[in-house]
Amino acid sequence: MTLDYSRPLPPRRPVDWRRLLQQFGPLVALIALATCTAILSDRFLTGENILNILRQNSAVGILALGMTFVIVLGGIDLSVGSTLALAGAVGIVILNAVAKAPLLLSQTNSEDVGILPLLAAKAATACGIGGSIPWAIILSCAVALLIGTLAGMLNGALIAYGRAVPFIITLGTMAIMRSLAVTPVSASEYRSEVAEFRTLGAGGIPLPFLELRPGVPLQVGYPVLVFFVLVLLMWVLHRRTRFGRYVVAIGCNERAAVYSAINVNLVKVSTYSLMGLLAGIAGLLQASRLNSVSSSSTGMLSELDAIAAVAVGGASMRGGSGSIWGTVVGILLLGVTGNMLNMLNINPYLQGAVKGSILIGAVLLQRGRSRD
Repeated sequence: MTLDYSRPLPPRRPVDWRRLLQQFGPLVALIALATCTAILSDRFLTGENILNILRQNSAVGILALGMTFVIVLGGIDLSVGSTLALAGAVGIVILNAVAKAPLLLSQTNSEDVGILPLLAAKAATACGIGGSIPWAIILSCAVALLIGTLAGMLNGALIAYGRAVPFIITLGTMAIMRSLAVTPVSASEYRSEVAEFRTLGAGGIPLPFLELRPGVPLQVGYPVLVFFVLVLLMWVLHRRTRFGRYVVAIGCNERAAVYSAINVNLVKVSTYSLMGLLAGIAGLLQASRLNSVSSSSTGMLSELDAIAAVAVGGASMRGGSGSIWGTVVGILLLGVTGNMLNMLNINPYLQGAVKGSILIGAVLLQRGRSRD
């Protein structure tokens, strides 16, 4: 075999620096920000601080995972913060009702008890589990996840079959979910009366050979573990399943997806149901960690943090493009930013301005992508 040296070599394709910046810019920014913070504060790289960042952002991170699917689909969900609060609130109501069922049923004035707690107490007693703490926790978890899933399913059905704009529909359901959480307690809070419930959100697995202080082991919280397990599951769902490919296809071109025999309405309902399920998980963990849910403030503006994390992670707000690992980088970038501002004793009220600036920069960076 002889080589023909007379034939000119094909021209080298120039490096597309813009595309590389869009793909790896968030990761580079995260590394640069972490490096600068570590130089400015010797407490940043401590195990306690790293775990604090992960724990404080785990609930928003779970919301952001679901929001990735919604945004890749070409939609938006503004109701996730209210859904989080409602799911956590109903979970606590069921928890207290089942755990205190004998006491509730002994009260003669049912108006003071409430319809939902009374029904839950009667059902638990009829099933022989009234007063059982383990069953109370199991049922509260199941109900919280069910509430979140039904809320997401409602959003998806209204958007898909009502052919309505996702922004308007989820804006309306945001108000509905918040009202449902606020009304029973007159904008007060739901407080757990079962001490064991707090283990879900405040407990964790101790790390060997690492101590917070002498005799107190450093531990990875259960919310952090749940977050990373969900990261792996959502990555598989997005990259290795037909459902994930359908979400991307609809986000790229919905009409072409219809012509390709994709059940677009079913995929939309499933996507928003998944978002609701993840909001229920986040609400359950948040309620457990704080042992309470503030009906008026829990989950407030969480939807904006979730959307910001997805956008900063490189997802296109027009749909059709986004990744789970990009969202993880986005949530870590926002978490490290907030942690840096706290460590440097910068006014906490400026955190919103900083996060907003990061979000605007990420969206401007996508301008070139939308024209490709």
